[in-house]
Amino acid sequence: MTQDELEKWIRQLIKEDKLYKFYKCSEWRQLSEAVMKENNYECQYCKKRGFHTKARSVHHVQWVRKHPRLALSRTYEYRGATCSNLIPLCEDCHNKEHGKGKGMKKGNENRFMNEERW
Repeated sequence: MTQDELEKWIRQLIKEDKLYKFYKCSEWRQLSEAVMKENNYECQYCKKRGFHTKARSVHHVQWVRKHPRLALSRTYEYRGATCSNLIPLCEDCHNKEHGKGKGMKKGNENRFMNEERW
């Protein structure tokens, strides 16, 4: 799939409110598994703070909704530097990155927080 095809498909999924289908496709599953394995299935934000926490998902630094062309890209360019786009995170750190998790009603702790199902 070319970047143009990927972008068109993701934009259509967003329009139909079915972005979850991207996270079920084989390309994403293979790529996210490879990223997790390369990082020993550890949350990279916790690791920077000296903790060892199991990662639950791979976070897109450049969010898929805003940058669909980068959905399957490991890196992106910013001001001449190459930056990581895919980072393994634990559930808490991932929710913080998406501005979620605080103020949840009791009993909803196990509900999915976003279309990535984490």
